[in-house]
Amino acid sequence: MMYSSSLCRHRAAACGRGTVEIGPGTPARAPFVRIAAILTFLLSVCCGAAFAEHPSGKDAVLIVAFGTSVEKARISYTNVEERVKKAFPDSVLRWAWSARSLLKKGPKDNPALSVQESLAKLAAEGVENVSVLSLHVIPGSEYADLLQNARAFEGLPKGLRHVRVAPPLLSDTESLRAVARLLLETVPAERGKDEGVLFVGHGTHHPSGVYYPALQYYLQAMDGNAFVGTVEGDLDVASVLRSMKGKGLRKVWMAPLMTVAGDHADNDLFGPEADSWKQRFTADGIQVRSIAKGLGEYPAFVARWIAGLEKTAGRESSR
Repeated sequence: MMYSSSLCRHRAAACGRGTVEIGPGTPARAPFVRIAAILTFLLSVCCGAAFAEHPSGKDAVLIVAFGTSVEKARISYTNVEERVKKAFPDSVLRWAWSARSLLKKGPKDNPALSVQESLAKLAAEGVENVSVLSLHVIPGSEYADLLQNARAFEGLPKGLRHVRVAPPLLSDTESLRAVARLLLETVPAERGKDEGVLFVGHGTHHPSGVYYPALQYYLQAMDGNAFVGTVEGDLDVASVLRSMKGKGLRKVWMAPLMTVAGDHADNDLFGPEADSWKQRFTADGIQVRSIAKGLGEYPAFVARWIAGLEKTAGRESSR
């Protein structure tokens, strides 16, 4: 499935000429995004002399991730970047972070850029076609913002001709089935038949939060003791605990359902504080075995992201 800025076909984000609807009762004012895109682009043009690279006429790949402040967690991003370079050797490669709170925390000599800043810089450098790889797990509010920004920057005078956005990891029924199967393959073989497995995501209050219970549905069709939880939203620690205790489970393998095993994994899931998921489970008599790896550390998940990018860019898979 291709998510082009000129044709956004996701159920939770339908793009029109005026207002872009990103969910029931959540209208996004597309004209304001367009104005912001123009201003950012003009600023980049004015500062163009400061850019070290000028890849005029080239295609580019922009990798967009939430971002992380945990250095060890960036191994996921390194794995993705290496795979993108192999799949798109002739394209300019850039990064953008969607978490505004993290944009100022990168190294001073190589600061993280927002999606708008990255697209504006590429446009100012003469790039015409951009394929965007979204490392988001679900098509939530940040993904909807990404689609709006892509649409706003596409077709600006002397700017980007095409900005095509690849789907997130979960985007349709096929992806739910495939990701459920791959998640179960990450569980250590030593897990016993009477032991649970739990994958904990960020969660969201966006309508796309339905992907989490949908994923649990497909997981439990394959493994009755597999669960999905979320740091935010309805599948919280209390509800998951009730479900596991109802099945009489006394041991669970817990893993982040996140691209990187960063701050959420270190603190919300496995932290020493009494309100972390591990401590809550332990206090209720359920032993926790930690699988502290982000999805980006597994080649199979990276391959799915890359396959979506290749399809969006109109290329044959190089896997």
